[in-house]
Amino acid sequence: TQPHSLFSLFCLFFCHTSSGSHLVFVPSLRDVHHEPVYPQPPFSYSDLSREDKKQVQFVSEPCSLSINGVIFGLTSTDLLFHLGAEEISSSSGTSDRFSRILKHILTQRSYYPLYPPQEDMAIDYETFYVYAQLPVTPDVLIIPSELRYFVKDVLGCVCVNPGRLTKGQVGGTFARLYLRRPAVDGVERQSPCVAVQVVRI
Repeated sequence: TQPHSLFSLFCLFFCHTSSGSHLVFVPSLRDVHHEPVYPQPPFSYSDLSREDKKQVQFVSEPCSLSINGVIFGLTSTDLLFHLGAEEISSSSGTSDRFSRILKHILTQRSYYPLYPPQEDMAIDYETFYVYAQLPVTPDVLIIPSELRYFVKDVLGCVCVNPGRLTKGQVGGTFARLYLRRPAVDGVERQSPCVAVQVVRI
């Protein structure tokens, strides 16, 4: 079976089993059927029915997304691993390694602030400066990694590493967020997250 056919079956399966849910598909550099250059364009899939298109959204890698007024930063690149492997100084005053790396990402306003990039990363710098920047500090940053899962509040942004859904042939972990609508203008910014759970399969 061709990778594109498997992807089609995957999309249809999730659409039919996720009634009432809104699905957001973020590509990955590990996808065998998609362009392996960062940043990646959204998936192109025209076979969805009109009803299915209402609940499915294909976005780029990386992307910033507003859902009911809550700003999400989404990436599928293992930036925690890449930055952690290159870090040579920890004098920022933040003792926690993950919080320190996340602070680099948020303060440099970039989904991939590492230069030069990891050896296996092919980056198109013409599109990088347009599509891989953080226009605002997100309310929630989803940043999956092979490193241990966590939830951290960094500079007012709830940063979630949900881990991997599968690890080899065994179940992994995923994240579940409980959100409230953001406060009205003029009120001090507060996290929209009431609770965040990392759930093991």
